[in-house]
Parts: sequence; structure tokens; C-alpha cells
Amino acid sequence: MGFPSLYEGLALLVALIACVSVVMMRRTMRQLNLRLDESKKEMHLLVKALRNETHAMGSGAIGVGQRLVEVEKRLNSTVERQMEIEQKDPGSLPYAYAVRLVEMGATAEDLIQNCGLARVEAELIALVHTELKTQRQKPIKEEFYSIN
Repeated sequence: MGFPSLYEGLALLVALIACVSVVMMRRTMRQLNLRLDESKKEMHLLVKALRNETHAMGSGAIGVGQRLVEVEKRLNSTVERQMEIEQKDPGSLPYAYAVRLVEMGATAEDLIQNCGLARVEAELIALVHTELKTQRQKPIKEEFYSIN
């Protein structure tokens, strides 16, 4: 028995390379499994966070919807009360009607004829409406004062 033959040497070399490859592949597989586990944990945490955010947004939307319903009920109640007040006070009807007519472009003469108002009342309503309309159309200017 002497030195191993060339084929035996090559066979040993291939076997050694195969063993090293197996060891390296196992190490790589362990590292990949660890990364996969970490990725799974991160994904589960992200899913949980997204569920919490979705739940919070849904709860907030429900709260806003409920508030909107409450405000709408209050608005309807206020409109009903205003209509009742207008119907109970017949003296205020000519003035409300006069204001609507002025908003549609009626003159003081039109108010006198259609609403039965005195000339002074009709002119006052027309003047107030004209002033309000003028105020709404003017841009807001900042005034600066200097001390000299």
C-alpha cells in the first residue's frame, strides 16, 4: 500500500468539496431561515399596526358621522322654530317679505305698494340692504398708520 492513486485522490478531493459545500449550504440555509423569521415578525407587526390604524380611522369616521347627524337635527329644529316664530308674529311678516323683495331688486316704492310699509320703513330697509351689499363687495384693506 503506498500512495493513493490519482483517482482515489480525486475522489477524496471531490468528497471533501462536497462536505464543505454541504456545511456552507447548511449555514446559508440557517441564515436565510433567520432572515425569513425576522421578516415574518416585521410583517405581523406591520399588519397589526395597520389594523389598529384602520380601526381608529373607522371609529373616528363613525364619530364624525354621529356629530353630523346631531348638527343636522339641531339645524332642522332651529329652522322649524324660526318658522313657528315667523308664523306667530304676523307683524314681522311684512318686514321679512320686504327684505326678500329688496334682495331680489325691489325699490322702496315696491315695498310700500306690496308690503304696506310706511315710506320711512321702506327706505330704511332699502338703504340697509344697499349698505350691506356694498360692504360685501369691498375688499378688506389693511390700514397702516405712521407717527411723524
